[in-house]
Amino acid sequence: MKYILSLLVAVAVGLGLLGRFHMQSRLPQGRGTLMVYCAASLKKPVEAIAADFQKEHGWAVSLQYGGSASLLSAARVSKTGDLFLSADDGTIADARKNGLIGEVTPLVKQRPVIIVTKGNPKNIRALDDLLKPGLRLALANPESASISRVVRKALGERWQAFASHAMVFKPTVMDVAADAALGSVDAAIVWDSVVPQFAATESVTVAEFEKLEENASVALLKSSKQPAEALRLAHYMASPTKGGQVFAKNGYRNANATGGNPKP
Repeated sequence: MKYILSLLVAVAVGLGLLGRFHMQSRLPQGRGTLMVYCAASLKKPVEAIAADFQKEHGWAVSLQYGGSASLLSAARVSKTGDLFLSADDGTIADARKNGLIGEVTPLVKQRPVIIVTKGNPKNIRALDDLLKPGLRLALANPESASISRVVRKALGERWQAFASHAMVFKPTVMDVAADAALGSVDAAIVWDSVVPQFAATESVTVAEFEKLEENASVALLKSSKQPAEALRLAHYMASPTKGGQVFAKNGYRNANATGGNPKP
């Protein structure tokens, strides 16, 4: 009886191993994991794109989120990673200056706006309305987040007045947007692409921000040990029929910069 039981167990294990081998044999050759540093404002669509890419190509995608500047520092120090997604052109320029990236592909365009709760109860119509006594303002930290870095540069000396008035600074644009959605603050400065992700909010466009359009781009990190597959993912993100559709579905404005890229 013990012999028969042992034999049955051995057969079951053998069949299990055989089935697992058969499954693995159907996976794409060279399957592995791609590490991507992703700006927080792009999290929702990039998560969906990464899942689609894994289904189609068999490569897992590990995503690390944060402010663009913080992520670039992490990539520079660790010397690891395959792709870097920045929310602005300036951080891409810094990455290029430091010799950290190769090919760059713009994905979507973003512009700063003011986010407020639905109905705009504080009647914010102009940028200086953020300086009203008693108004609770949240800002992303310009040392980590692209949104405040771009706005600080554009406003010059005026920036300090808003920085002094802010009741809270947070690491990423999504953090301050969440505060506005929850009513913890009355207003925050965010990317226009972020506002549709918070149903309880609306955006206020001001003259000072109308021309502050930035490209959110994906760049190949020179630290990548699998650059061919990393570029395949980058091109997949930019493809009008792949990642481009996901970005559009989530309310992002396409950067119209996919020409010349290989099909994913």
